[in-house]
Amino acid sequence: MLNKLVTRKSSILEATVVLAVASLISRLFGLIRDRTLAAHFGAGDVLDAYFAAFKIPDLIFNLLILGALSSAFIPIFTDYLNRNGKNRDEAWGIVNSLVNIGTIALAVILLLAAVFAPILVHVIAPGFGPDKQEVVINLMRVMLLSPLFFGISNLAGGILNSFKNFWAYAFAPVLYNVGIISGVVFLVPLYGYIGLAYGVVLGAFLHMLIQIPSVLAFGYRYRLHINLRHPALKKMALLMIPRTLGIAVSQINIVINTVIASTLAVGSVAVFNLADNLQSLPISLFGISFAVAVFPTLAEKYSLQKIGEFREDFIQTLRQIIFLIVPTMVLYWVLRAQIVRLVLGAGAFGWEDTRFTVSVLAFFTFGMIAHATIPLLARSFYALQDTKTPLLTSLAALVVNVVMALILIRYLNVVGLAAALSISGLFNMALLAWFLSRKLKGLPWRPVAVLLFKVGAISAVMGGVGYLMLRVANLIVTTHTVWGLLAQTLITLLVSVLVYLVLARLFKIAEVKMILAPKKLFFSEK
Repeated sequence: MLNKLVTRKSSILEATVVLAVASLISRLFGLIRDRTLAAHFGAGDVLDAYFAAFKIPDLIFNLLILGALSSAFIPIFTDYLNRNGKNRDEAWGIVNSLVNIGTIALAVILLLAAVFAPILVHVIAPGFGPDKQEVVINLMRVMLLSPLFFGISNLAGGILNSFKNFWAYAFAPVLYNVGIISGVVFLVPLYGYIGLAYGVVLGAFLHMLIQIPSVLAFGYRYRLHINLRHPALKKMALLMIPRTLGIAVSQINIVINTVIASTLAVGSVAVFNLADNLQSLPISLFGISFAVAVFPTLAEKYSLQKIGEFREDFIQTLRQIIFLIVPTMVLYWVLRAQIVRLVLGAGAFGWEDTRFTVSVLAFFTFGMIAHATIPLLARSFYALQDTKTPLLTSLAALVVNVVMALILIRYLNVVGLAAALSISGLFNMALLAWFLSRKLKGLPWRPVAVLLFKVGAISAVMGGVGYLMLRVANLIVTTHTVWGLLAQTLITLLVSVLVYLVLARLFKIAEVKMILAPKKLFFSEK
């Protein structure tokens, strides 16, 4: 039974459900992580330093690893699996070359980053004082171990995705958050603030560990093998360059936001990151999960030149994302204060920190639809083996973000950073959709526009009902306690969702069947 679970292939719907459920669990653990961090440290110097210390390890990981896997490895590895049938020795040889080359390159770069950490900290957090920068350096040097584990883990995840197996890959982030929480609860009391970094490394190791058995079950065996002349590696390198540059642009965007936030009030970096983590839950749940699940299928359809089916799968997935993310945006707006108070309002995280975070989250909600659909749009280009277009659109979005951020922080402080990120995200989404339509020689946008109008209208009605329910629930329960606040939130949430589903049924929106009449998603082969 266990062997069947780790080696079975999933349909798109099953894969989406697995990824969405795992993402929800992971994000819930992420909320527990953030609540634990906020309660222990508040929106102050230590948490500012902690989030700043992530930037360089994340930058290295995203540039060297994520770009290869998301844009180059899966389409090419899938192509070799389809080309060679049951004879997969050549495909596994490509994997071993990547493992060995990647490990050597990563080790050298991470060592250099550790040596030059005192210089790098002036780049990512120039507004911090000397003592605060020293904390960032100490945390960063330990955290630099995590990309090594993430490198192996994400290559393993790419292999599993290519086989359309998502179980271990989906639940790996849960263990990552468990590691970080363990660091806060158990390691910080023993080692001080550096225990935060130990927790990050522990989480990365667990993220890797859970995926190894499934990869071995599919037939992979490690070999000390490097073939730099293999055409697959050359093709990956060509595809990686634009994607890596695109990720570099995205990471530069993140670093710029951190740099700007470091010059604002104490706690701005922490508040910005905490609010970003809160809005990332539905984006991960309804955006990234769908995009990751459909990506191997899109790559396969393009490999077989089934462009019509490619269009159908893309549009169907986009409609499902829109159906779920638009009402979520409205609910986040209505319940933003309750969300922040429930998740973060404890211990050292005071009322001013809460109000600050609520304001930032409010402006993040406007860009949720963009950040939920961009992963699907970008992966559609990667499936078409086009990594240049997403690079160009991300460059344009970076310019918009920086310009808007510099203008808006004058009036809105750190809230302006959230507003700028939402505006640039919407701009990037529009560009990607336009270019994809041209590349595929047209897409059926009219049904998508009709769906967006219907979903927007009934979401607005749902939001009005939700606001009224907040007022009604406030008369029934006291919101000065956690349980009273939770009751108010749940009552509002349940009534609002029910209204949305009823209206969706009345308006004959097909996507409502995902919830009201789900198909047999599990143990179906495709």
